[in-house]
Amino acid sequence: MTFRSFDFDNFVASESETAQRLFRQYDGASNDFDIIIIGSGMGGGILADDLADRVGDRKRILILEAGSYLFPTHVYNTSRFSNADVASSFACKSFWQESGDMNAEHYIHERPQLNFGGRSVFWSGLIPTPQPWELHFFPDQVRAALSPSALRAAGERMTASITLGPFAENIVTHLRSTGLGQDFLIEETPRALHQPYLDPTGVPSDRFFLEPTGVFNTAELLVNQLGRSQDPNTNGLHLRLNQYVEDLQTTAHGWYGVFARDTTTGQARTFYAPQVVLAGGSIESPKLVNRSTLGRALPANVQGLVGRGLTDHPTTDGQAFAVSHCGAIAIPKDQHAKIIMYSKDSPGTGALRFPFNVEININHEYWHTRNNDPVDEMPSSTGDSVLDFKFSFANCLDGGNRVHHAAPFQYVPEVEFKNLHWTSHVEGRFAQLAGWQKSAPEIFQVLNDVGNRLLGEFSKDGTTLAPTSGLGQNDKGFGRGTVHHAIGTMRMPYRPALGAGVEHESVVDEDLQIKGAPNLYVCDMSVMPLSQAANPVRALAALALRLSRHMAP
Repeated sequence: MTFRSFDFDNFVASESETAQRLFRQYDGASNDFDIIIIGSGMGGGILADDLADRVGDRKRILILEAGSYLFPTHVYNTSRFSNADVASSFACKSFWQESGDMNAEHYIHERPQLNFGGRSVFWSGLIPTPQPWELHFFPDQVRAALSPSALRAAGERMTASITLGPFAENIVTHLRSTGLGQDFLIEETPRALHQPYLDPTGVPSDRFFLEPTGVFNTAELLVNQLGRSQDPNTNGLHLRLNQYVEDLQTTAHGWYGVFARDTTTGQARTFYAPQVVLAGGSIESPKLVNRSTLGRALPANVQGLVGRGLTDHPTTDGQAFAVSHCGAIAIPKDQHAKIIMYSKDSPGTGALRFPFNVEININHEYWHTRNNDPVDEMPSSTGDSVLDFKFSFANCLDGGNRVHHAAPFQYVPEVEFKNLHWTSHVEGRFAQLAGWQKSAPEIFQVLNDVGNRLLGEFSKDGTTLAPTSGLGQNDKGFGRGTVHHAIGTMRMPYRPALGAGVEHESVVDEDLQIKGAPNLYVCDMSVMPLSQAANPVRALAALALRLSRHMAP
């Protein structure tokens, strides 16, 4: 059945036969644990897996997971139907935003979804690396912790690929040899490998899978930890599904009470632990704090920031071109590559030349998860090969966006959200992000110049691809956010602008502990001080591994 009592569209609140077969849920009588983690997505799942590996022999760890939606946006391309058709079929609601003239609205994407929980299934498995200019917005202590070695360890935990094969390698080598290589760090986009069929170089250990599937799944990590016959009275990792956490409370002896309701039966139960981690995401975590008994006792300055700052990951629409060669490299229809161009700029100059990434796809249909099934028909090898690329922007916290308090006894808050769309907003956001004192036409000129330089490296049947002025201040595709990389509602200390000092007014400190609530932590995208130009999940994975060591040295 679908849980609708509290207006959660498409929320699944049923016992899963698959879950019953795969692992044993916690069914013990004791309500006491050493650590409770609320949410099993990217932050909570990686944290729980690492804690179980390191201290599971001496600590009891409980994950409480609310459940999934029928329309998990990050796995919908496993279907042969188009993404839009799947969205329509499952009646997924969408965010819309008003246009500059305030008389029209523009579709910006499906709403973020809670799956075995949250983002536990991570579609496409893209694992790019935050760049130094992006880490500049983090507080010094956290920036130092997000060292190359820590980010590399996070990628390894997510089974990041090293290469997608010689075709992609050759394209990267060519682009690096051009002028673009002077301004951008050009790499294959790291992608999650599907265990256990591929080694880190992307070579299959057998012939069952021929390439990375691009699916990283924290549920897989947790199922491997749980097993079928775990004794509920032992130490280690435990999990209860269909547990919607309604309240956080303090106790007389310094522990926390986590009040949860079973979405299948309505039965309530309170679990207790001295350490609790919120990992519900940028909408759920602030909502829980705002409506909780504990949240109303936080310092006033902390309460005032909970839910504020919501920011996403703006992108342009992709621009597609028929193509046959990259330099002298032939591009057949049965080869594909996904490449990322990271800006090399340093914030020490006072302004960034390119405060964005360029995401490049060649024959993007081969990138879709649905095309990894070895018994299914791959896209046609006839017709033109296709190059498409888009610009992907970092975005600072936006104090005008917020997750409001839910009404008493209700669960769904109003989400006030706008993103990088209007001309005036574009100019202001880039001044904050990049130190650019540029008008909107100048901003779009930079983007078009970079795009045309890239097009100049590709040709179709001997003719270089024609320059385009495809991005302009009236182009409504510009700045359309996906909303799926929402961050900032439980912010850590941060730099509000390029070159600015650290702003210490925040919800969590550098160790991700909520201020005024000892041993209550947050480990999801809501703590991020910047929505990075590329998918921010590697940074979150690194923060989860760091928090594991902080909570259990």
